[in-house]
Amino acid sequence: MKWYPWLEKPYKEIIGLHQRKKAHHAILIRTQKGMGVFTLVWLISKWLLCLKPIGIKFCNNCHGCKLMSAKNHPDWHNIINEKNDTFDVESIRIINEKVFKRAQQGNNKIIFLADVHKLTESAVNALLKTLEEPPEKNWFFLIDYNCLKLHSTLKSRCFLYRLSSPIEKESLHWLKNENKKDHISNLTSLRINQGSPICAQNFIEGELWEERKNLYRSLSNSIKDKNLLKILPRLCKKNTIIKIDWICLLLFDAIKINFNERKKLTNCDQIKLINFFSEKYNNITLNKSIQNWTKCRFILLNTSGINNELLLLEQLLVWEKILCFIIVP
Repeated sequence: MKWYPWLEKPYKEIIGLHQRKKAHHAILIRTQKGMGVFTLVWLISKWLLCLKPIGIKFCNNCHGCKLMSAKNHPDWHNIINEKNDTFDVESIRIINEKVFKRAQQGNNKIIFLADVHKLTESAVNALLKTLEEPPEKNWFFLIDYNCLKLHSTLKSRCFLYRLSSPIEKESLHWLKNENKKDHISNLTSLRINQGSPICAQNFIEGELWEERKNLYRSLSNSIKDKNLLKILPRLCKKNTIIKIDWICLLLFDAIKINFNERKKLTNCDQIKLINFFSEKYNNITLNKSIQNWTKCRFILLNTSGINNELLLLEQLLVWEKILCFIIVP
C-alpha cells in the first residue's frame, strides 16, 4: 500500500481520537478524488484491527495485521456494489449483516462505504437507522466526493472530517519525485486536476496529456490559418467532452490575464496561446465563447442520438463568427 505524505496529519488525528476514546463510530471523510483516501482508511483500519498496536503504529506482525496485509481480514468490510452505480436498500442489508454479527477476531469491525452520494433515498434512510445505535466496536468510514448533494441527516449522524488537497508547493515536490517532467508541466497538470496530486500524476503520465498538447497545437495552427474547422477531426476522435473543457480552461486563462491574474493561470505551458486570446479579444468576447462551448457540451451530454460531428462543426463555425474569422454581411 503506497503511502502519501499529505496523509500523515489526518492519520495521526483520527488515530489520536481513538487513543483518547473520543472517536465517533462513523467518520464521513469529505474530499476530492485522487487524494489517496482509500489508503488512509485502510491504514487506520489496520491499526484498529491490530492486536498489538505500538502508539499510532500497527505492529505488522500479529494475526490481524497479517490478515489485513493479505487483504483477507474477516472484520474489514469494503462495501462495493458491482451490479450498478447506486447503493440501494439491498446494499444496506448486506452492511447490517456485517454490523450485527460477532467480530470473527473478537475485536473491532470496519465498514467502509465509498461514494455515499451513490446511496438511493431509501438506502440513506435505512443506513440512518444503522448509524443511530450500532453495536460497540463497529467503525464506519464513509467517503463523500460530491459535497453539494449529501443528505443532511446522514451528515448529522457522522463526524465530518475534511481531507483537503495539500498546498501547491508540497504537491509539486511530490510530483517532482514521482516523474521526470519539468516544473511547468507538473504545475499545469496539478491545476488542471484541481490540486489533486495523484490525479495530476496519472494525467501527466497518461495518454490524455499528449492529447491535450496535440489539441492546443492544432488550435494554434488553425488560428494562424483562420480556419478553426481544422481541429474538428481531433475534437471528434475521442474524449470530446474533456477537450471542450480544455478549450474553456484556455479561454478562462485569457480572462485571468485581462484581470491581471497571471499567477493563477491553469495552462502554464500554453502562455503564447493564452496571450493571443487575451490580446486579441476582450472579456465579453471570451465569455461569449465559453458560453457557446458550454452549451455545446450540455447538448452532447444530454441529447441521445445526436450527430456529434455535425454539432461540433456547427459550434466551430459559430466560434469563427464570434472571433471574427468570418465577416458576417
